[in-house]
Formats: sequence, structure tokens, C-alpha cells
Amino acid sequence: MNERLRQELIQQWQDSQLLRLGAWAIALILLVYLLLWQDDQLALKQLEWRRAQANVAEWQALAQQDYWPNLVSALENEREQALTVAWAYRTTGLAKAAVREFVNATVAESQPALRVRNLELAEPRPATGGVYEMRGRLTASTEESIAPWGWIAALESAQPAVYIDSLDIRVGRKSGVAVILEFRVLVAGLEQGASS
Repeated sequence: MNERLRQELIQQWQDSQLLRLGAWAIALILLVYLLLWQDDQLALKQLEWRRAQANVAEWQALAQQDYWPNLVSALENEREQALTVAWAYRTTGLAKAAVREFVNATVAESQPALRVRNLELAEPRPATGGVYEMRGRLTASTEESIAPWGWIAALESAQPAVYIDSLDIRVGRKSGVAVILEFRVLVAGLEQGASS
């Protein structure tokens, strides 16, 4: 920088009180901005630190608990219980045939005498640990005007289990009783990819 130009700037600085005041004001504003920025950075660091501490505390608490072994044990017990009431068939076709045969046999033995109008069985879906759930819908009717409560009770106590999800009994004036039953059964032992 030229010596003469430097001397002029120094002279203007010393002569102009307004210039000095403006420069100090700008410096003060920059200082305040810097302090606020550092405060924000400190708050962010503290927040990250607290989150990390909370995560570590949560992991330590989980490590000290016996939650996971108990959960695994409960799931294994649930699976064992499901296996005791499940229908054991290797293929979907065999399982569906067995359920159809069972329903037809119970309907034939029912009092009052029932007749199957429609029986639909869905494809089995995985439920828990090698056990599958198969849903079905049965429509049956009788000419008498008496609801087949004994047959329904026999279905509920059947082994392997039949779980009744919904039951609709419609009594007509002259046409007897219609029963619409939605149910599910558990199937164990299905081989992967075996559909018939």
C-alpha cells in the first residue's frame, strides 16, 4: 500500500468521529453475531450429547433386563400351544380336504339336520413358527325353525381346534334357519411351496 494513501486513511480515521463510531458498531454487531452462533453450536452439541447419553442408558437398561429371553420363551410357548390344536397336514390341498370332510361330517350329524349351502376356504397364511392360519366361511341351513346351538358348541370344542370368528343366524318365517359362520383353523407341518 502506498505510504501516502495509508497516511490519508489514518488521518480520516482520526478526524472522523462518525467513521470510528460506525466501525466500532459494525465490530460490535459481528461480535454479538459470533457469540450467538457459538451459543447455538454449544446448544446443538449439548443436545447431541444428551441424545447419545439417553441411547447408551437405554441400551444398558435393555442389556440388564431379562425382557428378550422372556419374550422368546413366551413366543415359544405360544407356538407349542398352537401346535397342540393345529391340523397337521403337509400340503394345502390335504388341509383343505380335511377341513371340508370335518365340516361335512359335523353338519351331517347335527340336530336339527343341517345342509351345507356353501363352504369357502382361503389359502393358509403364516401365523407363528411354522404354523399357518386358514380362514373359512360356511353357509348352512335347516328346514326347521330351531337354531343349531348343539352343532355350534360341538364346533367350538372340536379337536383339532376350529375358532369361530363370527356367527350370523337368520331365522325366516317359513324358510327355516340359515347359519353363516366365519372361522379359522391352524395348520401345522405345511411344506414350503406345497400347494396341493
